[in-house]
Amino acid sequence: MSLARMRGDEPTPKVEINIVPLVDVSLVLLIIFMVTATFVKASGMRLELPKAASAQPTPQTSRELTIEVAADGIYSCLGAPVGDAQLQQILLDEVRVHGHATRITIRGDRRAALGRVVQAMSIAQEVGLLHLVVATQQPTGGANALP
Repeated sequence: MSLARMRGDEPTPKVEINIVPLVDVSLVLLIIFMVTATFVKASGMRLELPKAASAQPTPQTSRELTIEVAADGIYSCLGAPVGDAQLQQILLDEVRVHGHATRITIRGDRRAALGRVVQAMSIAQEVGLLHLVVATQQPTGGANALP
C-alpha cells in the first residue's frame, strides 16, 4: 500500500522561525544598552568639584565638550588623559568639524591648581571656542555654607 501512495500526498514539514523570543531578547538587550549608556558619559576621573552657592544648571546645547582637570593637574578630554598639545589639537579638530558654537565645560577638581584650570580655558579661547562653563556644585549645608 505504501508503494502505491504518491510523494505529493505526504504532508511536508512546516519550517517556521518563532519571532516572539527573538523580539523579547532584542528588547531586553535594548533596555540594557540604554541603561548602561547613561553611565558612559560619566567621567573616568574622580573629581571633587568646588562648591558655589550661586551654582545654576546650564541649559543643554547641541554640542558640548568636557575638559576635566584632576587634582594633580592632569587634563582629561574625551575620556582619556591628554597633555596641553593634545588638548589643543582635540579642540582644533572640534572647531574644524563642528564650528565655534561648541560649549566647553571645564570640570576642575577643587584641589587642582588654578593655573591649570585657567590654562585649559586659555587653550579653548586660543582656538576660538568662547562658550566656556566652569562646573561647580551646590553646597550641601545651606545656601551660604562654605567648605
